Amino acid sequence: MDRLEDRAAIADQMFRYARATDWLETANHREVFADGCVFASPHSGDMHGVDAVVEWMDRVLAQFEATQHLISNIAITFTGPNAADAVSYVRAWHRYLDRAKPDMILWGEYHDRWVLVDGTWRILERRVLEAGIEPRREGGVPNPRRAPR
Repeated sequence: MDRLEDRAAIADQMFRYARATDWLETANHREVFADGCVFASPHSGDMHGVDAVVEWMDRVLAQFEATQHLISNIAITFTGPNAADAVSYVRAWHRYLDRAKPDMILWGEYHDRWVLVDGTWRILERRVLEAGIEPRREGGVPNPRRAPR
C-alpha cells in the first residue's frame, strides 16, 4: 500500500465531515470541502460551492434532534499527485424534532473526488448514493451498480 499519510489524512477529513454534521458545527464543512465543490445527496440535487453546502446543511439539519453518521469500508484510489477518488459506506441515523415522525436511517455510499489544496485534502465532489432507507420511501438516488429487481 502506498501513500499511507495521504490515506490517513483523507479518512480524517471524512470523519471531520461526520462530526461537523452531527455536532451541528456546519461551518466546519468549510475545512472539508473545496471552494468550488459539488455536493449531492439522494434528494437534494447538485449544490455548487461550499457556501451552498453549509447553507443546505443548516436548513436541513434544523429538523433533527440528533444525527449520527458512521463511515466505513473506505477505498481510496490516487488519480494524480494531488487528486484521489474514494468510495466509503455510510450509515446515517436521524432523529426528528417532531416526535410523531419515526427515526430515519440511511444506508449508502459516499462517492468522492478529493483534491489537495495548500497541504489539506478537500472534497471536490461528493455524491451520496442510497442503498436503503427506513422508513421506506420512494425516490432517492440508488447505487447504479445494483441490479434492478
